[in-house]
Amino acid sequence: SAPLEHSAFAWLPVGQAASVAPILPANDPILKALSLPTVMAITNAEAEGTERQLERLEEALQAGLRLIQVRDKGWPPAQRLWFAEAVTRLARSHGALVVINDDADIARRVGADGLHLSAASLAKCHARPDFSWVGASCHNAPDIARAGELGLDYALLGPVLPTPTHPEASGLGWAEFARQRDGNTLPVFALGGMKLDMQDEAQAHGAHGIALMRGW
Repeated sequence: SAPLEHSAFAWLPVGQAASVAPILPANDPILKALSLPTVMAITNAEAEGTERQLERLEEALQAGLRLIQVRDKGWPPAQRLWFAEAVTRLARSHGALVVINDDADIARRVGADGLHLSAASLAKCHARPDFSWVGASCHNAPDIARAGELGLDYALLGPVLPTPTHPEASGLGWAEFARQRDGNTLPVFALGGMKLDMQDEAQAHGAHGIALMRGW
């Protein structure tokens, strides 16, 4: 009789961890990428205020948000630590992932899931930071390739469209986003001018999902 190897399969939604077994170790990076949520909220409490930001995060988490990047890099360390703790505690209650922008010490102290590297930090990085999830902000294909060489889990590429903070900048545009994304296997989020209803368009141009600072 003919062998039945590789005959088993299961349909799982993107953003949900695989629940089938056994799975060969070589498939781990692929399955991890598939478990990565497709919408990332980036905090902007410096502009909006901590109280309103936490209220909005609670609403978004109840609506299904499962990935948050704590940014707010202009604050003093103590204030940033307090806010990161509050966000991580809130995210934990909803089973969401939290990554901290560019501060490994705060990420460890609050028990965050990971670290998000700025483009400048990515350029200086020689080894993957020791966190479960690590991503980076990227400006072009070489940046994404560098993130892949370091074994990072995802990249942010943008700005794709004009943003309120830089309305004079036209952004990459979807065609250029797709060109810079092409050839890299790392999950890439589209960043800059994104709104929740743009997810299908982003994925049609090769994005894993979208990252939003205001639109979430």
